[in-house]
Amino acid sequence: MLEVAPTPSQFPTQLPVPREIRALLLDDSNFDRARIRRLSDKTNLSIRLDEADSIAQLDEAVARENYDLILIDYRLPVGDGMEALKHVLDNDLNRHAGKIMITGDNARETVVEAMRGGCHDFLMKEEMDVEALRKAMLNALSAAQQRQQMILHEAQQTEIIRQGLVAAMQDREVQGNVISIVRSHFPQGDGNRYHAADMDALLAAFNDEDEFIFH
Repeated sequence: MLEVAPTPSQFPTQLPVPREIRALLLDDSNFDRARIRRLSDKTNLSIRLDEADSIAQLDEAVARENYDLILIDYRLPVGDGMEALKHVLDNDLNRHAGKIMITGDNARETVVEAMRGGCHDFLMKEEMDVEALRKAMLNALSAAQQRQQMILHEAQQTEIIRQGLVAAMQDREVQGNVISIVRSHFPQGDGNRYHAADMDALLAAFNDEDEFIFH
């Protein structure tokens, strides 16, 4: 019987807030960018905020910097927030960053689209204040970190299973069972694709530890 040693959970009970939050704000309005910067300074979070006024500038920023948070204004003169979000998700450095969509009031459909598209939270621009901004930032950070932990956990579980299968296939009894199953599913004969010589070569590979490798 195959036994795999259990591993302790990789999920922390409370995900830490980064000592310095590296954030990027995409908004074409100088006034709105200045307002959000002032609000972020009052959140009691250590935020280093970069700014972009277009999707082109966003692309340049995410190509050179790994951000913890990316805030995206939905209304842009060229493209929109969903297009900008796709650019972030396609970027290897920043696809796992916390993402917040900034919308206007009464934009329920936009909010739903953004959340389904990969955002972790949203802000209504007209209703934004210090507390709303802080809450959205912390929510987005936590959701993004939990997602990354889940991806890591799944990768670790896959590796445990892979190692277990490799170990099992080096066991003579397991090899014998596999050989019996293979023979029963691939009958030999001139009318079949696999002939006896082909099958013997396949079965011999199970007995060679160097040949049995998972890629």
